[in-house]
Formats: sequence, structure tokens, C-alpha cells
Amino acid sequence: MELRQLFARMRVPHQGQDPSKASVLFVGLVANYFAQISNDPVFFRRILKYHEDGVAFWHRHGVHHPFLLPEYPLPRNTGGVPYHRKFASVGLTPAFAEAISFVELLDVPTTGRTNPAAFWTLFNPEHALRLDEVFLSGARRIVLMSDGVMRYMAEVRRRSGAFSWLPKHSDWGLVCRHGETAFYKVRHFSSAISLGQLRDVGDLVRSGCPGVA
Repeated sequence: MELRQLFARMRVPHQGQDPSKASVLFVGLVANYFAQISNDPVFFRRILKYHEDGVAFWHRHGVHHPFLLPEYPLPRNTGGVPYHRKFASVGLTPAFAEAISFVELLDVPTTGRTNPAAFWTLFNPEHALRLDEVFLSGARRIVLMSDGVMRYMAEVRRRSGAFSWLPKHSDWGLVCRHGETAFYKVRHFSSAISLGQLRDVGDLVRSGCPGVA
């Protein structure tokens, strides 16, 4: 309940930097948590603090997400943890905290696997349009999307009109540009992504963050 209230207070729910200020946007489906995350009140407060200021969290703790803290009290093979562990393998330091934002196609946090029926039950067309405003601002940034996310985005386009810029077909890599924003199709941070592909994502991020070491 507290997480949902926190998300509801954001114009565009996100993790890390405010997406309007970020140089790199990672687009996902949902912000996913283990169902029992609130059972540990001490750690849950840390989760809430992270969502309130993900940039400060990364600088303070040296990791970009609470899932990576050694005291994380739940299994590390579900609830969004594998995604963020793979992201950590890209090798970015806290110097990138001001540059990176994670945004999702749903504007509410979820638990467990979000199948298509559950996704469309929770889907908010107004959130998609607000997210699209960020994408189409033309700002100097890169936007990274997995193949699976792009398939959902294509259906969002059909249902709501958002993401009209999304091509119907695309290869890996650069998908399109809008102003100074470049959209890329990258591998999902799943167990199937290779070390070489993770390095490629890291190179993309660094290319979008000139001057950050």
C-alpha cells in the first residue's frame, strides 16, 4: 500500500533519477517486488527511501538498488532481483547515478509474474501518454528497451495512441531518433544475456553520459 501511494505521488513513477533529468532511460514493464517485501519493516523503510531518492541511495550505498544490499532479507532469484543483479554487472559506478532512470509501462508496483491479462488490467493509458511526453521531448538522451518491452509498447500504441514513433519492425541496436533522443533495442537483463551483451549496454550508457567516468 505504501509503495503504491508513493508511486501515485509521482507524475511519472520511476526509480533512480527523475526521467525528465536523466541522460539514459531504461524502459521496463513493471517495478516488481517479492510479495513479502513489507514483512521486514526495517528493510522496507529502506525500499521506500530508495524510491524517494534513488540518486542519493546509489551514492550513499554504492549500489543502485536495495536488492543488491547484503542485508536483503528475501530470495534473490525472484521479485525483480535478477534484473537488478544483471544490471549491476554492466559495471557502472555511483558517478552515473544522476544520469540513469528506470521507468516502466505500468505506473503501479507489482508482485510475482505479471502475465498479459494482469498487465492490461493494471495498464493506465494516461501514464503511457505522460511517459511518451518524456520520450518525445527531444532532449539529449538514450532510451533502452528490450524486445519484450517493445512488443507491449506496440500494443499500447494500438490501444492508446502512445508511442506512435515506435517502428513496426527493428533490428538490435539503434531503432530510431527523435530530436536528440536515440532509441535502442537491447537484450533484456535476464539469465540469457551474455557478458559481451552486458558490456555493449555499458558502452551505450557511457556514450550517453559524456564526461562521466
